Amino acid sequence: MAIETISYSVAAKGWNSFHSFIPDWMIGLNSSLYTWKNGDLYKHNTNLKRNRYYEVDYSSTITPIFNQEPMDNKVYKTLALWSNLAWKADITTDFTTGAIDSDLFKLKEGEWYGYIRNPINTVDLGSISSQGIGEATWNNGALTFTFTFNFTASVSIGDDIYVTADPALIAVQKVGTVTAFTNSSGSSTITINAAAITPNNGDFVVAVKNSQAESYGLRGSYMEVKLTSTTNSAVELFTVSSDVMKSYP
Repeated sequence: MAIETISYSVAAKGWNSFHSFIPDWMIGLNSSLYTWKNGDLYKHNTNLKRNRYYEVDYSSTITPIFNQEPMDNKVYKTLALWSNLAWKADITTDFTTGAIDSDLFKLKEGEWYGYIRNPINTVDLGSISSQGIGEATWNNGALTFTFTFNFTASVSIGDDIYVTADPALIAVQKVGTVTAFTNSSGSSTITINAAAITPNNGDFVVAVKNSQAESYGLRGSYMEVKLTSTTNSAVELFTVSSDVMKSYP
């Protein structure tokens, strides 16, 4: 069974477009495209509403790939679209993923400019936004972790708290969000808003900052960008560019 429709360009001498609509039959006549669906006849390109086929709205997607200097690992910081509208960007490298919602792009000198962000609730224990604190005692009634030392990790209200009993810090579980903390000589505490799980005394505690707010770009040797537009109006996209720097481990 067909899952998508592709079109052939005589000028390009190749198959150059993929389409969401799947007709039962199609034919070209007098420079117009006609299709049949469920016994109804449709003539294409006859109204101003785009991406609507057989009374169903679809989205437009295009996927450029950044692959300059393919042997070098790079940091992709931003995305710039020369377009009349901002698109949603879902971004993949050979190391990780990221995204930019369409409302996060800002129009600057004729281009839509946005910073590449990590997906929300992403936990990367190797990033600077994750801070290991240490083993703690858990008070279930007060929703408080108590440490027998003065922690030096950067902890802020709003950080998410994860715990694990695994010394390798592989199987971490989210407990809650920091609402208060004390940090004094000899002992320290962290209070959270609620407990999604019940930690054990001696669990290792990790503080993780907001993954989107703390984004610093994506690393990888290449970057694949899936751009999506859901508008029913005409959209033009001329160029896609990114600020890229070499990654130094």
